[in-house]
Amino acid sequence: MRIAAIDIGTNSVHMVIARALGPRGFEVVDREREVVQVGRGSFATRRIQARAIQRTVDCLVRFVRLARRHQVDRILCTATAAVREARNGGDFVAAARAATGVMPRVIPAEEEGRLIYLGVRSALDLEPAKPSLIVDIGGGSVQLVVANRDRVLEVASVPLGALRLTECILAHDPPTRRDLGRLERQVKKGLRKALVAVAAHEPVLVLGSSGAIHALAHIVHWNETGQAIGQINGHVLERSGLERLTKRLRKMGLAERESLPGIDLMRAEILLPGAVVLLRVLEGLGAESITMSDFGVREGLVTDWIARHPQEITSLEAVEDLRLRSVLQLARKFQTNEVHAQHVRTLALALFDGLARRHGLEAAERDLLEFAALLHDIGAGIDYDRHAEHSAYIIRHGKLRGLKSAEVEIVSNVARFHSKQRPRKREPGYAALDKRSRRTVRWLAAILRVAEGLDRSHYQLIEGLAIGRSGAGFAIRVAARRDAQLELWAARRRVEPLAKMLDAPVRIALARAGAKTLRRVAATPGARATEAKAHPPAVKAPVTPVTRGAPAAPRSAIVSLAGRRRA
Repeated sequence: MRIAAIDIGTNSVHMVIARALGPRGFEVVDREREVVQVGRGSFATRRIQARAIQRTVDCLVRFVRLARRHQVDRILCTATAAVREARNGGDFVAAARAATGVMPRVIPAEEEGRLIYLGVRSALDLEPAKPSLIVDIGGGSVQLVVANRDRVLEVASVPLGALRLTECILAHDPPTRRDLGRLERQVKKGLRKALVAVAAHEPVLVLGSSGAIHALAHIVHWNETGQAIGQINGHVLERSGLERLTKRLRKMGLAERESLPGIDLMRAEILLPGAVVLLRVLEGLGAESITMSDFGVREGLVTDWIARHPQEITSLEAVEDLRLRSVLQLARKFQTNEVHAQHVRTLALALFDGLARRHGLEAAERDLLEFAALLHDIGAGIDYDRHAEHSAYIIRHGKLRGLKSAEVEIVSNVARFHSKQRPRKREPGYAALDKRSRRTVRWLAAILRVAEGLDRSHYQLIEGLAIGRSGAGFAIRVAARRDAQLELWAARRRVEPLAKMLDAPVRIALARAGAKTLRRVAATPGARATEAKAHPPAVKAPVTPVTRGAPAAPRSAIVSLAGRRRA
């Protein structure tokens, strides 16, 4: 099922076309944005100008035509501040419906805040208990949404949109000292009550979801690095960088602002008010940074509709972790061998846990190994002989949700080097990582190589494994359902990088008959492996429960990989 969501903002009209993947997930298949400024000239008269209505209706006609070419099943459309406040907002809605057959829904500020929250929650992993603040700076208003992973706690809407402030405050180009003083006072006064209400919740993180904030982040990043942001979702804008940029913008005229990287005329015109508002919010809360989300109202519309209509869409098994859900969606999009990927994931995590004392990696890196294992073969549908390279490319550009760009790069590199090639600094993607991340990639790729070999036939023959010392080296002993000589041969061929990381030889052999099972590892397709959370069953010998980041399992333990049989 395909859904188009159109958000008519005061400054821009945005559309996203998404394909529903289940009751909690979707993938974006197309986007469109056009700056029409429906609110231009409406703040003083509280009436939308006829030319602005026509510009916006013409835009909607184009967007609806594109949506129907994508054969969407539903078109959702909302209008926010400018239409909400205008006396002739009904005339605009009627004109839009007559021209397109789509009825824009004019939503109150509280609903706008809720949709922003739903969109951001689909893009970033919010804290389950501690609140975060979501900031959205539109053309007509600013939305401050306090929420945790489960619910919205507070929505504060303030009429300090960037286009509104430009028209009502900035009378000169470049702005005069009087203009700047009025702007600062208006922003400070307008935000005072809202910031008090927000601060009472003690948000631990500030997130930004609007184009105005993205533009500021792009400029700061370009000024500091000379490069564009690779992935806006999860990118962090430091307050110090914003302060330096805002100081420069105060002295710039429109032509200078327009020459800034990635900024067009319409955005350049309203850049300074957006910067002043955002800086005041961060200062008022004592926040040192803001994290970007590339989802907003329109993605919130899609999320909300999917949640309300589960019977109309194909079900994707519920997965609580946003990151894992996004990984599974990407894997299913490219129709990977899910049974094999799940089994390799389970083997890899068992190896990771068994070597915990040696690699010293933490739970966060364990999660990245899990994601890389599930996606390691995703490129096989393009070209099997070079599937590791294609897997890395797809992961890097697959819009994985909840993962920071640095984490995506690690997952991509682990998938890149899980097969024949090893991590080398001449590889651009690997060379760009910092020293700690390169070490993480070497460990995880070495582990994944062995896990992949242990399911070489794709028949899930290996039922358990244990890691112990063997003389001066290590032994990986595996239990198999039946003849697994192909798996042993393949794993032995792939073990050298792991031995190099351990700085010791590694032997792989079948476990002796009758080796006891000390803990079980679930491996159900589509469900998160539970081995890091479950305690082992009671046995006579003392056993250390295996948790995230825990020491390695006892040498004698054979880890049972339960629940996996030939498909």
